[in-house]
Amino acid sequence: MVSSNPRIERFMTNLRESLVDGNYYEGHQELRAIAIRLVKQKKHQRAIQLLYLGALELCQYNQWGSVADLAAFMINIYVEEKVPVTDESRERIYDIFEKLSQATEYYPRVYQAAIQWSIGAMGNKVGDTQLHHFIGCILRNKTRFQEAEQHYLVGTPESPAALGNMLFDWAERTGTADHGLFIARGVLKYLATGWYEAACLCWKAFIARFVQKHSSSVSERTGDRALPSNIGTIYYITGHELVNFVQLLLLTIERSDGSPSSDSARIFGQLRKQYEPRFGVNTEVVHSLLDAVAEKYFGVVIQRQQSLFDI
Repeated sequence: MVSSNPRIERFMTNLRESLVDGNYYEGHQELRAIAIRLVKQKKHQRAIQLLYLGALELCQYNQWGSVADLAAFMINIYVEEKVPVTDESRERIYDIFEKLSQATEYYPRVYQAAIQWSIGAMGNKVGDTQLHHFIGCILRNKTRFQEAEQHYLVGTPESPAALGNMLFDWAERTGTADHGLFIARGVLKYLATGWYEAACLCWKAFIARFVQKHSSSVSERTGDRALPSNIGTIYYITGHELVNFVQLLLLTIERSDGSPSSDSARIFGQLRKQYEPRFGVNTEVVHSLLDAVAEKYFGVVIQRQQSLFDI
């Protein structure tokens, strides 16, 4: 984005000269003072433009505390003036956050403020899905997998595949004995929120990577056992029993008619009994997630108290 206001252009020229001389604190404070004056004069768009351009300039000098402060100020104006979520308002945040993500102690403040702004602007519980997906991708690249997961779960239609790929990377990095501990995180949480299609996409991205990397542990099911499915090719995985569980769960849901007395509901109960205890320290949370799955896909009403996202 390019400045178009002559006064802002003049100030930015002076700011650049000041920053070259190492006057970072002074530049930051002057930016803030002018932005405050513009807000008092009801010139909110100029204030936003100034804060945005100033934050980008300070990024070049790794002044991350100042960048975070100016970005948070900009987002606060978004909130106060009820700035809608548009490509332009979103891109300002993207541009700053992409650079600020280098400073792990500062970027949570900015992305949390941005999410809160989008929740208010869009009038829903999660905010802007594109913003969530963008933040998820940034956090994934920083290997902050657990934080990224929360954003992918409420992201765009591209988020489930991104989460599936990330969960595979996460499992590989930990050296876990059963990769199913990780793919279950994404699939069960998507299912618990009623987003079955996302659960399937998450699985397909994960299993494609798994088959490529661990081909010796994989055999493809053929014949009568390989009926067409929403999750693609059906596999049998040796040494990763919880991966098999996730696949069997998705297949059982696909064949369910929603009746608690159906064969699918009976099979679901058997799967729970067989595999749920194998989640170890996560068994209690998995139990709660599967309670939600029972209700949404098999017509079983169960009282739940624990949060669905506590793994």
